[in-house]
Amino acid sequence: MAMVAGITGLMPHARADVTNANITASDAGRFRMVLDLRNSPDNSVTINDRELIIRFSAPIGDFDLNGLLGKYPEQILTVQTSYDVLLMQMAFDGKFEVSQSKDRLVVEYARPEKPKERTTAPTVRTPLSTAETRAAEMRRNIIEARARMELGQYGHAREILAHVIKSAPENIEARNALAEVEFRSGNWREAARQYGRVIAKNHDPAIVRARQDILKQNGAFIGGGAQYQSNGSSNTQIVGTLNGRAFIRDDLLLAMDIENRHIDADPFIQRDGRNRAFTGERQKIALRLDQEISSRTVVQYRGYATQKSPGMGAEWQYNILPGTVSLGADYHQPYWDQTSAVVQYGTRDAVLAQYDVTQTDSWDFGIGASLNRYGLDGDQDLARTWRLEGYIRDNFDIYNFPVFAGYRLDAEYPLNQTSKTDQTGADFRPLDITRREVHEFSIGHDIQLADYLTLSGGIAYSYDRFGEQGFGFSGALIGNLADQYETTLSFGHTANASNSVGSSGSTFIGITIKQYF
Repeated sequence: MAMVAGITGLMPHARADVTNANITASDAGRFRMVLDLRNSPDNSVTINDRELIIRFSAPIGDFDLNGLLGKYPEQILTVQTSYDVLLMQMAFDGKFEVSQSKDRLVVEYARPEKPKERTTAPTVRTPLSTAETRAAEMRRNIIEARARMELGQYGHAREILAHVIKSAPENIEARNALAEVEFRSGNWREAARQYGRVIAKNHDPAIVRARQDILKQNGAFIGGGAQYQSNGSSNTQIVGTLNGRAFIRDDLLLAMDIENRHIDADPFIQRDGRNRAFTGERQKIALRLDQEISSRTVVQYRGYATQKSPGMGAEWQYNILPGTVSLGADYHQPYWDQTSAVVQYGTRDAVLAQYDVTQTDSWDFGIGASLNRYGLDGDQDLARTWRLEGYIRDNFDIYNFPVFAGYRLDAEYPLNQTSKTDQTGADFRPLDITRREVHEFSIGHDIQLADYLTLSGGIAYSYDRFGEQGFGFSGALIGNLADQYETTLSFGHTANASNSVGSSGSTFIGITIKQYF
């Protein structure tokens, strides 16, 4: 939802519920529809011969207009509705008359009557100038194009807007609408280019954010950051990162992440069974190559390396509307979620499957499962587990106050683990994968402090069936000080964190800087 709101420049608003509809129709070629509305006093109407397009000033609601209008096949040829658009195509030649008031919209359609002889002089109206006529026609075309976009008629909408831009290349409203059409139809590069043309003429912060959102999700960037972590009684870490992403060609995207961790670990069980502390550095690198096989299919190739162990992986992603299904496998992916794993170069082999849905109305959700094998340098089969992850998130209003809320599941269940005996005869596990089942509920709010400065904050409650529970918080101060740069200061505390032994708490603060291209 954030992406859509950023692109359209709309804020959440009340629903334009159709509370009642009254239709009268006759075979003689007359049709009349009266819609009782709530929260939609100003609607855009476009008429093209037999076709009527109404774009309501807010979402339509749950009233079944399709089913109702489908009962009149002799008068109505086709009906389409979407988020805030109604399209009707009549079955016979006629003329539309549309009127609207604060809470009612009336549509009348009838066969043309024979002209009657005039008994009074016709009303003389002052004709519009050529410039005014052209401007009004362009405005009508843009409204129609947006309505057709909402109905999924991207080709038709693109054709209308291309005609407008051909006659008026610097029309900002038309280029803004074309950028939306291109983005929704999957052509994000052209969408970013069109937004760039708009920004060159009108440096609107909402358009700048829309372009940045597209580039952030799809485009090339280079960045870096640093973060301080305190993982309960386990360790503290200072993490430095360098990352980037670039297109080698239109269907090949290369991404790279380089990480250095400075670790101050409290005494923990080493692989020989002794308790020792650790202070030192650890590095890893990850490369990712995404190849677009078709408009629906992406194959991802991954490579990993630490000082001790190289690894690789692959993933197949297929778009099944409204989401994406993924099947993948990793061999010797660096596993640094526990003190012993970070210090002694842990690895994880995994087979995974997941399904993610984003931007469905205001909902995001996903679920995934994996089978995992964990090891340390020199002993690659110390534990086997299966893992289940899921999330759901929604954006909504509480008394006109926009918030986001969500639920997250992070569960891992050991299937078997290797135990060894130390010099004293006591049993220990060189890599202890603790059973956890964390349920987290969160709620938050984004505050626009300035045109290019946003504060996002939230609170959460985490409960681990096998460990700790408690409240946490998170926040991010996001600054867009120039069109291509983004600086984020993040901070927070979690009661249950999988990046430490078991589910002990973790506190962090960090900063990242990225430049998008």
